[in-house]
Amino acid sequence: MGKLTFVGLGLGDQGVSIGGVRAITEADTAYLEYYTTPFAPRLLQELERAAHRTMTIVDRLFVEDGKGILDEAANRHVVLAVQGDPMIATTHSDLLVRAVARGIETEIVHGATIATAAASASGLHYYKFGMTVTFTRKSTNYHEQVYMRLHQNLLYGAHSLLLLEFDVEKGEGVMPRALMEGLLQAEKNYKREVVSDRTFAVVLSRVGTVQESVRAGSISELLELDFGESPHVVIIPGSMHFSEKEALAALAGIDQGRIGDNAATVRRTAQVLIPKYVEKAKKALEFGRASLKEGYQDLFENAELYTKDAENFLAGGQDELAMLSIGYAEGLIDALTFTGKLKLEW
Repeated sequence: MGKLTFVGLGLGDQGVSIGGVRAITEADTAYLEYYTTPFAPRLLQELERAAHRTMTIVDRLFVEDGKGILDEAANRHVVLAVQGDPMIATTHSDLLVRAVARGIETEIVHGATIATAAASASGLHYYKFGMTVTFTRKSTNYHEQVYMRLHQNLLYGAHSLLLLEFDVEKGEGVMPRALMEGLLQAEKNYKREVVSDRTFAVVLSRVGTVQESVRAGSISELLELDFGESPHVVIIPGSMHFSEKEALAALAGIDQGRIGDNAATVRRTAQVLIPKYVEKAKKALEFGRASLKEGYQDLFENAELYTKDAENFLAGGQDELAMLSIGYAEGLIDALTFTGKLKLEW
Protein backbone atom coordinates (compact mmCIF):
# COMPACT_ATOMS: atom_id res chain seq x y z
CA MET A 1 0.00 0.00 0.00
CA GLY A 2 1.45 3.34 -1.04
CA LYS A 3 1.26 6.78 0.52
CA LEU A 4 1.61 10.37 -0.61
CA THR A 5 2.76 12.91 1.98
CA PHE A 6 2.72 16.64 1.34
CA VAL A 7 5.34 18.43 3.43
CA GLY A 8 5.18 22.16 3.95
CA LEU A 9 8.65 23.65 4.37
CA GLY A 10 7.47 26.98 5.73
CA LEU A 11 9.12 30.21 4.63
CA GLY A 12 12.70 30.95 3.70
CA ASP A 13 15.32 28.45 4.79
CA GLN A 14 14.46 28.00 8.46
CA GLY A 15 10.79 27.06 8.63
CA VAL A 16 10.69 23.28 8.19
CA SER A 17 9.19 21.33 11.11
CA ILE A 18 10.46 18.22 12.88
CA GLY A 19 7.48 16.35 11.45
CA GLY A 20 8.45 17.45 7.96
CA VAL A 21 12.03 16.20 8.36
CA ARG A 22 10.76 12.91 9.75
CA ALA A 23 8.43 12.36 6.79
CA ILE A 24 11.21 13.10 4.30
CA THR A 25 13.53 10.70 6.13
CA GLU A 26 11.02 7.84 6.13
CA ALA A 27 9.87 8.19 2.50
CA ASP A 28 10.97 5.93 -0.32
CA THR A 29 11.13 8.93 -2.65
CA ALA A 30 11.33 12.62 -1.75
CA TYR A 31 10.54 15.31 -4.31
CA LEU A 32 11.19 19.00 -3.81
CA GLU A 33 9.52 21.63 -6.00
CA TYR A 34 9.87 25.39 -6.44
CA TYR A 35 7.77 27.44 -8.80
CA THR A 36 6.44 30.43 -6.90
CA THR A 37 9.38 31.34 -4.65
CA PRO A 38 13.14 31.82 -5.10
CA PHE A 39 15.30 28.73 -4.93
CA ALA A 40 17.01 28.37 -1.54
CA PRO A 41 20.15 26.19 -1.87
CA ARG A 42 20.77 26.32 1.87
CA LEU A 43 17.35 24.83 2.57
CA LEU A 44 18.00 21.93 0.19
CA GLN A 45 21.41 21.28 1.75
CA GLU A 46 20.09 21.31 5.30
CA LEU A 47 17.10 19.12 4.42
CA GLU A 48 19.34 16.52 2.82
CA ARG A 49 21.73 16.67 5.76
CA ALA A 50 18.93 16.34 8.34
CA ALA A 51 17.10 13.57 6.46
CA HIS A 52 20.28 11.74 5.42
CA ARG A 53 19.12 11.45 1.83
CA THR A 54 19.19 13.08 -1.59
CA MET A 55 16.06 14.88 -2.72
CA THR A 56 14.89 15.12 -6.33
CA ILE A 57 14.02 18.61 -7.54
CA VAL A 58 11.02 18.64 -9.88
CA ASP A 59 9.45 21.40 -11.93
CA ARG A 60 5.94 22.78 -12.12
CA LEU A 61 4.88 20.68 -15.11
CA PHE A 62 5.86 17.47 -13.32
CA VAL A 63 3.72 18.38 -10.33
CA GLU A 64 0.77 19.69 -12.33
CA ASP A 65 0.69 16.57 -14.48
CA GLY A 66 1.02 14.46 -11.34
CA LYS A 67 0.85 11.10 -13.11
CA GLY A 68 4.40 10.08 -12.24
CA ILE A 69 3.91 11.02 -8.57
CA LEU A 70 0.59 9.19 -8.28
CA ASP A 71 1.78 6.06 -10.11
CA GLU A 72 4.75 5.80 -7.75
CA ALA A 73 2.69 6.61 -4.66
CA ALA A 74 0.32 3.75 -5.47
CA ASN A 75 2.94 1.31 -4.17
CA ARG A 76 5.58 3.37 -2.38
CA HIS A 77 5.77 6.17 0.18
CA VAL A 78 6.32 9.39 -1.76
CA VAL A 79 6.92 12.82 -0.25
CA LEU A 80 6.30 16.05 -2.13
CA ALA A 81 7.97 18.91 -0.27
CA VAL A 82 6.91 22.47 -1.07
CA GLN A 83 7.60 25.84 0.43
CA GLY A 84 4.89 27.43 2.53
CA ASP A 85 1.84 25.30 3.29
CA PRO A 86 1.02 22.64 0.67
CA MET A 87 -2.74 23.08 0.45
CA ILE A 88 -2.58 26.83 -0.13
CA ALA A 89 -1.79 26.03 -3.78
CA THR A 90 -4.61 24.63 -5.90
CA THR A 91 -2.15 22.41 -7.79
CA HIS A 92 -1.34 20.47 -4.64
CA SER A 93 -4.98 20.32 -3.62
CA ASP A 94 -5.84 18.82 -7.00
CA LEU A 95 -3.07 16.25 -6.60
CA LEU A 96 -4.40 15.26 -3.17
CA VAL A 97 -7.95 14.82 -4.54
CA ARG A 98 -6.65 12.62 -7.37
CA ALA A 99 -4.65 10.52 -4.90
CA VAL A 100 -7.72 9.97 -2.71
CA ALA A 101 -9.73 8.97 -5.80
CA ARG A 102 -7.14 6.30 -6.55
CA GLY A 103 -7.26 4.96 -3.00
CA ILE A 104 -3.79 6.24 -2.09
CA GLU A 105 -3.27 7.15 1.54
CA THR A 106 -2.44 10.83 2.00
CA GLU A 107 -0.95 12.95 4.75
CA ILE A 108 -0.28 16.67 5.12
CA VAL A 109 2.52 18.16 7.21
CA HIS A 110 1.59 21.81 7.40
CA GLY A 111 4.09 24.65 7.29
CA ALA A 112 4.06 28.38 7.80
CA THR A 113 2.65 30.39 4.92
CA ILE A 114 2.91 34.04 3.95
CA ALA A 115 -0.80 34.46 4.70
CA THR A 116 -0.14 34.07 8.42
CA ALA A 117 3.50 35.15 8.50
CA ALA A 118 2.63 38.54 6.99
CA ALA A 119 0.37 39.26 9.93
CA SER A 120 3.02 38.11 12.41
CA ALA A 121 5.81 40.08 10.75
CA SER A 122 3.77 43.29 10.57
CA GLY A 123 2.08 43.10 13.96
CA LEU A 124 -1.37 43.34 12.38
CA HIS A 125 -4.21 41.14 13.61
CA TYR A 126 -4.67 38.14 11.33
CA TYR A 127 -8.45 38.04 11.69
CA LYS A 128 -8.70 41.59 10.29
CA PHE A 129 -7.30 40.65 6.88
CA GLY A 130 -9.70 40.62 3.95
CA MET A 131 -9.35 38.91 0.57
CA THR A 132 -5.82 38.30 -0.72
CA VAL A 133 -4.86 39.05 -4.32
CA THR A 134 -1.73 38.63 -6.47
CA PHE A 135 -0.21 41.53 -8.40
CA THR A 136 1.29 40.35 -11.70
CA ARG A 137 3.72 42.07 -14.02
CA LYS A 138 1.43 41.91 -17.01
CA SER A 139 -2.13 43.16 -16.83
CA THR A 140 -4.55 43.96 -19.65
CA ASN A 141 -7.05 45.74 -17.41
CA TYR A 142 -4.95 48.31 -15.55
CA HIS A 143 -4.75 46.01 -12.52
CA GLU A 144 -8.50 46.23 -12.05
CA GLN A 145 -8.78 43.07 -9.92
CA VAL A 146 -6.16 44.22 -7.40
CA TYR A 147 -7.58 47.74 -7.25
CA MET A 148 -11.21 46.65 -6.84
CA ARG A 149 -10.38 44.03 -4.22
CA LEU A 150 -8.40 46.59 -2.25
CA HIS A 151 -11.40 48.92 -2.44
CA GLN A 152 -13.74 46.21 -1.20
CA ASN A 153 -11.47 45.33 1.73
CA LEU A 154 -11.10 48.96 2.78
CA LEU A 155 -14.87 49.47 2.77
CA TYR A 156 -14.98 46.86 5.56
CA GLY A 157 -11.94 48.33 7.30
CA ALA A 158 -9.99 45.15 6.48
CA HIS A 159 -6.28 44.80 5.72
CA SER A 160 -5.23 43.73 2.19
CA LEU A 161 -2.37 41.30 1.59
CA LEU A 162 -1.02 41.89 -1.92
CA LEU A 163 1.22 39.10 -3.15
CA LEU A 164 3.86 39.94 -5.74
CA GLU A 165 4.30 37.48 -8.60
CA PHE A 166 7.63 35.64 -8.74
CA ASP A 167 8.96 33.99 -11.91
CA VAL A 168 11.15 31.07 -10.89
CA GLU A 169 12.41 30.43 -14.43
CA LYS A 170 13.68 34.01 -14.77
CA GLY A 171 14.64 34.24 -11.11
CA GLU A 172 12.92 37.59 -10.63
CA GLY A 173 9.80 38.93 -9.02
CA VAL A 174 7.60 41.99 -9.08
CA MET A 175 9.12 44.77 -7.00
CA PRO A 176 7.10 46.84 -4.50
CA ARG A 177 7.66 49.95 -6.60
CA ALA A 178 5.90 48.36 -9.57
CA LEU A 179 2.89 47.48 -7.43
CA MET A 180 2.58 50.96 -5.96
CA GLU A 181 2.94 52.61 -9.35
CA GLY A 182 0.40 50.17 -10.75
CA LEU A 183 -2.12 51.04 -8.05
CA LEU A 184 -1.65 54.76 -8.67
CA GLN A 185 -2.18 54.17 -12.38
CA ALA A 186 -5.33 52.15 -11.62
CA GLU A 187 -6.60 55.08 -9.56
CA LYS A 188 -6.18 57.39 -12.54
CA ASN A 189 -8.11 54.93 -14.67
CA TYR A 190 -10.98 53.97 -12.35
CA LYS A 191 -11.22 57.13 -10.19
CA ARG A 192 -12.76 55.52 -7.10
CA GLU A 193 -10.55 57.51 -4.69
CA VAL A 194 -9.07 54.32 -3.23
CA VAL A 195 -5.32 55.00 -3.56
CA SER A 196 -3.16 58.10 -3.47
CA ASP A 197 0.47 58.93 -2.75
CA ARG A 198 -0.64 59.39 0.89
CA THR A 199 -1.92 55.81 1.21
CA PHE A 200 -0.15 54.05 4.09
CA ALA A 201 1.48 50.74 3.18
CA VAL A 202 3.73 48.05 4.66
CA VAL A 203 6.40 46.25 2.61
CA LEU A 204 7.61 42.88 3.90
CA SER A 205 10.73 41.50 2.27
CA ARG A 206 12.23 38.00 2.45
CA VAL A 207 9.96 36.89 5.29
CA GLY A 208 11.26 33.80 7.07
CA THR A 209 14.92 34.47 6.34
CA VAL A 210 17.66 36.20 8.29
CA GLN A 211 17.35 39.08 5.79
CA GLU A 212 13.70 39.72 6.72
CA SER A 213 12.74 43.39 6.48
CA VAL A 214 9.69 45.42 7.53
CA ARG A 215 9.28 48.92 6.06
CA ALA A 216 6.22 51.14 6.37
CA GLY A 217 5.12 54.61 5.31
CA SER A 218 3.11 56.48 2.73
CA ILE A 219 3.35 55.34 -0.88
CA SER A 220 5.23 58.54 -1.74
CA GLU A 221 7.83 57.70 0.91
CA LEU A 222 8.11 54.02 -0.01
CA LEU A 223 8.58 54.79 -3.70
CA GLU A 224 11.94 56.30 -2.80
CA LEU A 225 13.27 53.16 -1.06
CA ASP A 226 15.23 50.15 -2.29
CA PHE A 227 13.81 46.95 -0.81
CA GLY A 228 16.51 44.59 -2.04
CA GLU A 229 16.00 41.13 -3.50
CA SER A 230 12.70 39.27 -3.80
CA PRO A 231 10.42 37.94 -2.51
CA HIS A 232 8.28 40.82 -1.26
CA VAL A 233 4.66 41.30 -0.26
CA VAL A 234 2.77 44.52 0.39
CA ILE A 235 0.06 45.14 2.95
CA ILE A 236 -2.40 48.01 2.63
CA PRO A 237 -3.87 48.22 6.15
CA GLY A 238 -7.47 49.13 6.83
CA SER A 239 -8.60 50.42 10.22
CA MET A 240 -6.14 49.53 12.98
CA HIS A 241 -6.58 48.77 16.65
CA PHE A 242 -4.23 50.71 18.90
CA SER A 243 -2.34 47.50 19.67
CA GLU A 244 -1.73 46.97 15.95
CA LYS A 245 -0.32 50.47 15.62
CA GLU A 246 1.98 49.89 18.59
CA ALA A 247 3.26 46.60 17.19
CA LEU A 248 3.69 47.89 13.63
CA ALA A 249 5.52 51.00 14.83
CA ALA A 250 7.92 48.86 16.86
CA LEU A 251 8.54 46.32 14.09
CA ALA A 252 8.96 48.89 11.31
CA GLY A 253 10.87 51.37 13.47
CA ILE A 254 8.55 54.31 12.82
CA ASP A 255 6.59 56.75 14.97
CA GLN A 256 2.93 55.84 15.53
CA GLY A 257 1.95 59.30 14.34
CA ARG A 258 2.99 58.36 10.80
CA ILE A 259 0.51 55.48 10.64
CA GLY A 260 -2.55 56.56 8.67
CA ASP A 261 -6.04 55.05 8.47
CA ASN A 262 -6.65 54.10 4.84
CA ALA A 263 -10.26 53.15 5.53
CA ALA A 264 -11.24 56.47 7.10
CA THR A 265 -11.98 58.26 3.84
CA VAL A 266 -12.78 55.40 1.47
CA ARG A 267 -16.28 55.53 0.01
CA ARG A 268 -18.55 53.27 -1.96
CA THR A 269 -18.29 53.59 -5.73
CA ALA A 270 -21.72 55.21 -5.93
CA GLN A 271 -20.75 57.74 -3.26
CA VAL A 272 -17.79 58.80 -5.38
CA LEU A 273 -19.41 58.83 -8.82
CA ILE A 274 -23.04 59.82 -8.40
CA PRO A 275 -22.41 63.31 -6.93
CA LYS A 276 -20.24 64.02 -9.98
CA TYR A 277 -22.95 62.76 -12.35
CA VAL A 278 -25.62 64.75 -10.49
CA GLU A 279 -23.59 67.96 -10.69
CA LYS A 280 -23.07 67.52 -14.44
CA ALA A 281 -26.77 66.73 -14.95
CA LYS A 282 -27.87 69.84 -13.05
CA LYS A 283 -25.54 72.06 -15.08
CA ALA A 284 -26.79 70.51 -18.32
CA LEU A 285 -30.43 71.03 -17.27
CA GLU A 286 -29.75 74.65 -16.34
CA PHE A 287 -28.09 75.25 -19.70
CA GLY A 288 -30.91 73.46 -21.51
CA ARG A 289 -33.68 75.47 -19.87
CA ALA A 290 -31.84 78.71 -20.64
CA SER A 291 -31.29 77.72 -24.27
CA LEU A 292 -34.76 76.24 -24.92
CA LYS A 293 -37.15 78.62 -23.22
CA GLU A 294 -40.17 77.00 -24.82
CA GLY A 295 -41.11 73.35 -25.17
CA TYR A 296 -39.66 70.17 -23.69
CA GLN A 297 -40.84 71.15 -20.21
CA ASP A 298 -42.03 67.61 -19.43
CA LEU A 299 -38.62 66.28 -20.39
CA PHE A 300 -36.85 68.80 -18.18
CA GLU A 301 -39.15 68.06 -15.26
CA ASN A 302 -38.68 64.30 -15.52
CA ALA A 303 -34.92 64.63 -15.79
CA GLU A 304 -34.89 66.80 -12.68
CA LEU A 305 -37.05 64.30 -10.78
CA TYR A 306 -34.74 61.42 -11.73
CA THR A 307 -31.76 63.51 -10.58
CA LYS A 308 -33.41 64.12 -7.21
CA ASP A 309 -34.27 60.43 -6.96
CA ALA A 310 -30.61 59.59 -7.50
CA GLU A 311 -29.60 61.84 -4.60
CA ASN A 312 -32.28 60.41 -2.32
CA PHE A 313 -31.46 56.80 -3.15
CA LEU A 314 -27.77 57.46 -2.55
CA ALA A 315 -28.50 59.02 0.83
CA GLY A 316 -30.50 55.92 1.73
CA GLY A 317 -27.70 53.54 0.74
CA GLN A 318 -29.61 52.21 -2.29
CA ASP A 319 -26.70 52.47 -4.69
CA GLU A 320 -28.13 50.46 -7.58
CA LEU A 321 -31.33 52.52 -7.69
CA ALA A 322 -29.27 55.69 -7.46
CA MET A 323 -27.17 54.65 -10.46
CA LEU A 324 -30.28 53.72 -12.44
CA SER A 325 -31.97 57.03 -11.65
CA ILE A 326 -29.06 59.22 -12.70
CA GLY A 327 -28.72 57.07 -15.80
CA TYR A 328 -32.35 57.79 -16.73
CA ALA A 329 -31.78 61.50 -16.13
CA GLU A 330 -28.73 61.53 -18.37
CA GLY A 331 -30.62 59.62 -21.05
CA LEU A 332 -33.36 62.23 -21.12
CA ILE A 333 -30.86 65.07 -21.27
CA ASP A 334 -29.00 63.35 -24.09
CA ALA A 335 -32.30 63.05 -25.95
CA LEU A 336 -32.36 66.84 -26.24
CA THR A 337 -29.35 66.72 -28.53
CA PHE A 338 -31.33 64.62 -31.00
CA THR A 339 -33.64 67.57 -31.63
CA GLY A 340 -30.75 69.42 -33.24
CA LYS A 341 -31.70 72.51 -31.24
CA LEU A 342 -29.26 71.98 -28.38
CA LYS A 343 -25.63 71.02 -28.21
CA LEU A 344 -24.38 69.74 -24.88
CA GLU A 345 -20.78 69.09 -23.86
CA TRP A 346 -20.76 66.74 -20.89
